[in-house]
Amino acid sequence: MPRQVKHQMLIAAVAALICFLNLGAAALWDEDEPWYASCSHAMAQRGDWVVPMYNGDIFFDKPPLMFWGMISGFNMFGVSEFGARFWSAVMGMATALATYHLGRRLFSPQVGLWAGLIVTSSIIFTVSARAATVDAALTFVTTMAMLVFVLGGLGRQRRIASCDAPDRAPGENREKPIETRDYLPGRWLTFVLIYAFLGVAVLAKGPVGMLLPAAVIGLFLMLMNHRRDVSRKETAEPVTGWRARAIACLRPLTPTNFLRGLWQMRPLTLALVVLAVAAPWYVLVGIRTEGLWLEQFFAKYNLRPFLQPILGHQGPFWYYVPAILIGFFPWSAFMTPTFLVAVRRIRQRHPWNRGLVFLLCWLGVYFVFWSICSTKLPHYVLPAYPALALLTACFIRAWLADPACVGRGHMRNAGWTLVVVGVGIAVAVPIVTAILMPGEYLLGLVGLTLLAGGGVFLYQLRHDRQRPMMVVFAATSVVFLVGMFAFGALRVDRYQNAKPLIAAIRQHDTEQVPRLAAYRFLRKSWIYYAECPIPLFHETEPLEEFLGDSAPAFVFTNDEHEADLHARFPGQFEVLTRRPRFLHSGEVVVLTRRTDSPAARVAGTMSPSQARRE
Repeated sequence: MPRQVKHQMLIAAVAALICFLNLGAAALWDEDEPWYASCSHAMAQRGDWVVPMYNGDIFFDKPPLMFWGMISGFNMFGVSEFGARFWSAVMGMATALATYHLGRRLFSPQVGLWAGLIVTSSIIFTVSARAATVDAALTFVTTMAMLVFVLGGLGRQRRIASCDAPDRAPGENREKPIETRDYLPGRWLTFVLIYAFLGVAVLAKGPVGMLLPAAVIGLFLMLMNHRRDVSRKETAEPVTGWRARAIACLRPLTPTNFLRGLWQMRPLTLALVVLAVAAPWYVLVGIRTEGLWLEQFFAKYNLRPFLQPILGHQGPFWYYVPAILIGFFPWSAFMTPTFLVAVRRIRQRHPWNRGLVFLLCWLGVYFVFWSICSTKLPHYVLPAYPALALLTACFIRAWLADPACVGRGHMRNAGWTLVVVGVGIAVAVPIVTAILMPGEYLLGLVGLTLLAGGGVFLYQLRHDRQRPMMVVFAATSVVFLVGMFAFGALRVDRYQNAKPLIAAIRQHDTEQVPRLAAYRFLRKSWIYYAECPIPLFHETEPLEEFLGDSAPAFVFTNDEHEADLHARFPGQFEVLTRRPRFLHSGEVVVLTRRTDSPAARVAGTMSPSQARRE
């Protein structure tokens, strides 16, 4: 069996295990999953693939790609958690395989193998691949655009050497003279395919789905153009002093070089292809909503989040440093040596240096852009995780070939990171669960996976067994994530309350669509599992008007606001059910009209179902 087939089968098997095991066993998690799934279900019920609707109103937050995927998942597997999450898991697997081919063409098959395993076994990538959100799809189409760019340019030249041979002496130039054909796709159709993927990204996230990948490619072309110009000079003046170095770093960003890189990207092709892919839906939704959707989406959900935080999602400029350290865990344990090796190889003009520059552009554009943006969430930089995985894989391959390329202390620190985090989880989780989920202290056992893996890793390091060390680290990552998300999440899911609350309502009222409302407290999962809108009221007067004289009605609230309803509607409501809030203090309460209340007497002696039919 060819080596490439073996590599892809291994990556696909690991990705399938992480992404699909018990994928539909847990209920949808508030807030995002039921939010998007409710939109998709509403579109499917109406047979409308154009205008997203949520809780009876137009949904302005996201374009339709995610909703289309969920609708197709519902059509294949029914309206279920698995159907909502199916395409996210598929996109997670596909991204791992695309990352493999990026590594194979930029560097070597071994780098591709490690990168595919790394990206699929990092925390936030796993979360996105198992969630009914848009992030996995956006990451996939972004990665595919980068893969096509590499296949058409950087990866087209088979001159890129393998790392299996030891490096030459530091400072020795092993790079051939740079030519434009070495990094720029030469065919127009290649750019068409790249921009077609960016057009799909616009359907997934909006303009930012196109702008950031285009900025990555543009920045890389500017850097390569500058290096080509420098390499053509017969003599190059040595750069000394920090001021001279700073000026040298800024030289690739001159207006002339910017325009040259922009022209190389074929901007007219970019505009035409992206418009051809994305514009039809945007035009249709604009017509159907008389321009309201376009106005709200671009002004409120694209421009405004960049200028000011929304929904409390804010943070300092360095927000994404700890966010990536946590989100890329366990592989973030190698972060320091990863960047040390990458910078060293770029300076030494190693044959891999152009690929490393490309990956740093990819990671850097996303990191800087979202660091400047006022609204911050950990998954915003997820489309750059394949680049981070490839950089880490390059370090691992270099270290396996030459363990002296980094200090032994870096590897020891990685092992101790697993041990310390494992101990922290084993100790902290039982304490937290004792407060929020009494009796679930066994969830702390997940930390023992890291503790055991870190211990074996350090033992192998002590005996200079490099390859077994990395195999142990990779296996530890996979087992840890499977234990956390495929099994641990099921224990946590037992404390979600949406399904039990809706089940209690349906048992009390056999009507298909019960009359529901919420008073000052609403969770998106209730709307999804109720399969009908639940209006939210903050005052009792409009709630009273909504309820009218109809006896069969149910009101969601919490224990903090329950007294307000009893005071405003004395003797009219009784508690149907109450459950603890999920991961919060207090209780969720469902109230229903008393059968002997004035409203019920108005409806006569009929049962709630009979009154509804009348």
